[in-house]
Amino acid sequence: MTKPGASDASLGAPFAPLAGIRVVDFSTNMAGPYATMILAQLGADVIKVEAPAGDDARAWAPEVDGASIVHRHMNAGKRGIVLDLGTDAGRNAALAVVARSDVLLQSMRPGVAERIGIGEDAVRAVNPDILYYALNAFGAGPVGRDLPGYDPLVQAFTGIMRMNGHDNAPPVRCAPSVVDLGTGQWIAMGVLAAMLAKHRGQPVRTMETALVDTAFSLVAYQATTARMTGQRPRRAGSGNPIAAPYEVYPARDDDLMIAAPNQRLWERVAGVLGIPELIDDPRFLTVADRSRNNSALTASMTAALARENVAVWVDRLRAAGVPVTPVAGLEEAVVADATTERRTFAELDGVLHVRLPWIADGQPVNLTRPAPRLGQHTTDILEECGFDRAEIATMLKEGAAVAERAVERAQ
Repeated sequence: MTKPGASDASLGAPFAPLAGIRVVDFSTNMAGPYATMILAQLGADVIKVEAPAGDDARAWAPEVDGASIVHRHMNAGKRGIVLDLGTDAGRNAALAVVARSDVLLQSMRPGVAERIGIGEDAVRAVNPDILYYALNAFGAGPVGRDLPGYDPLVQAFTGIMRMNGHDNAPPVRCAPSVVDLGTGQWIAMGVLAAMLAKHRGQPVRTMETALVDTAFSLVAYQATTARMTGQRPRRAGSGNPIAAPYEVYPARDDDLMIAAPNQRLWERVAGVLGIPELIDDPRFLTVADRSRNNSALTASMTAALARENVAVWVDRLRAAGVPVTPVAGLEEAVVADATTERRTFAELDGVLHVRLPWIADGQPVNLTRPAPRLGQHTTDILEECGFDRAEIATMLKEGAAVAERAVERAQ
């Protein structure tokens, strides 16, 4: 497999503040698994509980050596057990794991966890002190409980899609799964906050995060403005309606991003581009003026930029202290010098993964071990929970639990 850029970071987890904390993860797909992956990299023992069919993300494209890259990343650092929660034995085994855990995360639709026997009351009966964390789409209330919750649906619901793109174009999804990934980050922060509160004698029993909460947090100041005015935010393409020039502009050969959100930078842009007369133009006197008249400003800047290639303008603007960059493709960004310098990638199980955004005492916090194969740790975890070999054999035979070798035989 072609590896974009050398592996710049060594594996290992010297920074493990959650060592000794066990998290049992009943979540699937992306948001919940991303949260528990973060916790795993911070030293927690995360046990991923999967149904016999496995997490849907295992089958998502693209794959490397038959394993989804999404699944590899979202579940790195965890141990995995396969249990059929539709059976009494599988449910009892799940509760045995829960009884030895500090945190439970589940991402089922409201009411499902209760129906299959891992709702909060059932969990409290075996572990009164556990942090019970529920992830859902729109909450558990009578309005939100039945609304479906995938990242693009929530982007559509919260107005994000109608903020993206250009006027007279269809609504545009933000390409990265920002709602799912942002939710994972909020959950991880929530768990960390709850652990700190417990350490300080203020234990938190339950927490909940909904995808819709994350989406609104991403558009917080625009949402406040919309609530106060009743007006939809203007679509700004690559820009931002609060400042100009502050977007992507075409040069002679390609595109560049110029960010000049204050008067000093704007005057430098006008000087470099050879349009100093625009500095005193009544339409462009202030940031607010330039934002209101951005179409005219863009037309003037585009005409000036068409005279030279991107590389020329980037050199000139940077020399003048203006924030500017060529607009890269991802395939270019992953091998850029700055990416290598930041030790962004580390190899794990033959695949280069993006590390988490921390450097602790000069060392990156890297993914600690590969995502578990389906059923990889079933037997080990059941033994840790007090099941003897005869009980485990019976569970495997009856399908209440599935171990890796049994999965391989079934395939």
